[in-house]
Amino acid sequence: MAVTNLDNLSNMTGGDKDTMKQFIQLYLADTPNLLGKLVTAFQNQSFQGIDSVQWCAHKIAPQLGYMGMSSTYDLAKKIENDMLANNHESILEDLANMQDQITQSYTELEAFLNS
Repeated sequence: MAVTNLDNLSNMTGGDKDTMKQFIQLYLADTPNLLGKLVTAFQNQSFQGIDSVQWCAHKIAPQLGYMGMSSTYDLAKKIENDMLANNHESILEDLANMQDQITQSYTELEAFLNS
């Protein structure tokens, strides 16, 4: 089952494939770094301030939304909200699920770029 849905991106860009591809290339360039920062923040138990788990989850969420990754977006928002509520219990599982879905998105979006 696909984790991406490019309908929203298509609507945003008026269906212009070249513009869609530019957004996808930005996503593919930016999210590995943001995801890495999120994982590092969790491993370092950085729970407040810039480069914290909450900040990184907040930063990555819009990009997930642009790629139509609603369940992954929801995970990012859940992590962000859990951090704000000082609830760290489910973060590890949510983070693992988010990583899996983002990794799958790379394959799907690379296929779109090559089509």
